[in-house]
Amino acid sequence: MNSLFPALDYFTQLAKSNRLAQENAFHPCLCSGPDSIDGIIQGFRKYQNFVMVDDTTSQQTFGNGVGFFRRDVYTVFILAHYSQDDMADRELKLNLCRQIFRQFHSRLLHDRDTLGDDRLTFLNLNNIYSTELPRYSYSGTTGLYFMIQNEQPIDISYEQSEWT
Repeated sequence: MNSLFPALDYFTQLAKSNRLAQENAFHPCLCSGPDSIDGIIQGFRKYQNFVMVDDTTSQQTFGNGVGFFRRDVYTVFILAHYSQDDMADRELKLNLCRQIFRQFHSRLLHDRDTLGDDRLTFLNLNNIYSTELPRYSYSGTTGLYFMIQNEQPIDISYEQSEWT
């Protein structure tokens, strides 16, 4: 059976190896859900821009009539600092985040289709949900987050030895 997709390592590596993210000093880091990003972006003294990979995962187990699958949903935030009350700078930084997202999506497709890494086989790359931050959600911060589903077959066979 395939091993699970290494989301934290994979997306952190994308952030570290993307030229546009490097040129604009995007700092790769982990967060634990949307509630924890506020504390991270308060640290703008050291970093202005972030690619944050959520280390918590929503999961669902489901059957499709043939077998059972585990659906994991991975969330990645791409956030940039802009000059407060400067809507032109906000739009510029939001477009930067959009472009990085597009490049990440392109790389995901490339890696899945050309590298033959079976850990990427079950990623749903044809339907990626993304949401941009509302104008005043985090003062001086703009960007987006995107969510990718991975639906991987699992074995949930009953094993008598696991029971007393």
